[in-house]
Amino acid sequence: MGKRLLINGVIICWAIAAGVFVSLKPWQVYQKQSEDAKQRVREMRAAENHRDDLLRTEARLQSSIGREEQARKAGYLKPGETASDPEKK
Repeated sequence: MGKRLLINGVIICWAIAAGVFVSLKPWQVYQKQSEDAKQRVREMRAAENHRDDLLRTEARLQSSIGREEQARKAGYLKPGETASDPEKK
């Protein structure tokens, strides 16, 4: 009975080792895909933040205050203003 128990123990150890060996590759693939997904999420969030910034900038530039700022940067003055007048805020 001792010899048979030893053989069963060796078979079980080999089966466990084979199972671990076979499962290594799927775990490596999972880790790589998980890192890729996290990177894509970071890129997507950065793109969304950039888009939000652009939308805010566009909204500010299309407002009356934004248009006035742009006109003043281009050198336009209000009627009755001269270039030496300090800028009113």
